[in-house]
Amino acid sequence: PSLSDLLFNESRQFEFIIEMMMIINTISVVYAFTVISSFGNVLTVSSSTSSLSSHGGGGVRGEVISTTTTNNENDNSSSSSFSLKTFPTIKYGTAWKAEKTSEYVYNAIKAGFRHIDTACQPKHYSEDGVGEGYTKALHDLGLLRKDICLQTKYTSLDGQDVSKPLPYDKDASLEDRVRQSLESSLRNLRTDYIDSLIMHGSEKSWDDNSVVWKTFESFVDDGKVHQIGISNFYDIDAIRYLYENARIKPAVIQNRFYKDTGYDTDIRAFCREHNMEYQSFWTLGANRHFLLNQKVQQYAVEKNLSPETLLYAFVMALGITPLDGTTSVTHAEEDMNLLQRVKKGEKIFESNEDLTEFATILGIPNWDNEKGYEEEEEEL
Repeated sequence: PSLSDLLFNESRQFEFIIEMMMIINTISVVYAFTVISSFGNVLTVSSSTSSLSSHGGGGVRGEVISTTTTNNENDNSSSSSFSLKTFPTIKYGTAWKAEKTSEYVYNAIKAGFRHIDTACQPKHYSEDGVGEGYTKALHDLGLLRKDICLQTKYTSLDGQDVSKPLPYDKDASLEDRVRQSLESSLRNLRTDYIDSLIMHGSEKSWDDNSVVWKTFESFVDDGKVHQIGISNFYDIDAIRYLYENARIKPAVIQNRFYKDTGYDTDIRAFCREHNMEYQSFWTLGANRHFLLNQKVQQYAVEKNLSPETLLYAFVMALGITPLDGTTSVTHAEEDMNLLQRVKKGEKIFESNEDLTEFATILGIPNWDNEKGYEEEEEEL
C-alpha cells in the first residue's frame, strides 16, 4: 500500500470520498449585486460564487454561538460547568446523510456532541432525520431540549431541487417563503425555537437579502429564533455592509475553509473584531496536504492526536468552530475528547512558533496579522 493508504484508514477514506461527492454535486449560485450605502453612494460588490450544497457532510468537522451559560459536549447531565453559548467548539454537520441521518445524529450526541447543524434543504439534508435522532438521544440520555443547540438554514430556491417537494411554496413571496421555511424547520426538528438560523447563501440582489434578513430579525423578536447569521458570504464588503445596516447583527458566519479564499483571513479578522463566531466547513477535505505532512503527523503523535484532530485543534486555536460530519463513532469520540481537552485549558500548541509553523504548512496568508490571537486571549 502507498503512504497515503497507510495514513488514511478505511473509515477516513470513506469520509474523504463523501466530501469529494459533496464538491462534485455543489450547486453554485453566481451573484452580482449593487449595494446602496447608507450615505447614498453606490458600492459595487464584485461577483462571487456562493455554494449552496452540503456544509457538514461526511468527514467535515463542527459547533455554534456566542457568550456564556448552559451545558457541554461529553457531559450527559443536564447541567455542566461549560456553556452551549461559548465558542469555538465543534459542531456536528448533517449533510448528505439521507436516511442514516437519525442514526448518525443519535450516535454523535451519545458521543458527546451538543451542537447540531442542518438546513431546510431536502436536496442535501434530512431535517426530520435530525429531529428524530436528537429527540431520541435526549430521551435515552436524560437530557433536555435546552442541552442541545440546533442550527438550521433558510435555503433559497436556487439551492433547492424544485422537481421534488419543497419546504415552502415556490410561488409565494420571498418573505412568506422564509416564514414557511422556518415553520417547516420547527416541525421537522420537533421544537418551538431554533437556537441559530442562518442564510444558506446570498440572494440574487441586495434588496432580496434585506427582505430575508428583516424576516430573520422578526423571528428573533418573536422568540422563535435566538440568533441569526450567514453562510457562503465571501465578500468582506458585503459582510460589512450587512453588519452595519442590520438592526440585529449577524452572530455567525459559516464558510468553506480553504486556500482558494485565502482561508477568509479578512473575514475572520472582522469576526474577531465584532465577537462573531466563524464556523468552517470542508475543513478536512480541502486541506489534505496538511493531514499528510510529516511534521503534522509527528506532532499529532506527540500530542496523542490524529492528524485530523490536530487540524481541528489548530483551527480552534484561531477561534474557529469547525463542522464535523463524521459517520464513525470512534472518530466522533476522538473529536469530543479533543474538545474536552481544549475546554479544560490544555494548550495543544505550546507557542506562537508552533502555530506559525502549522499556519505555514496549511498555507494561511498574512499570518503576522493574526498570530497573536492566543496571546490576546490569555490577557483577557
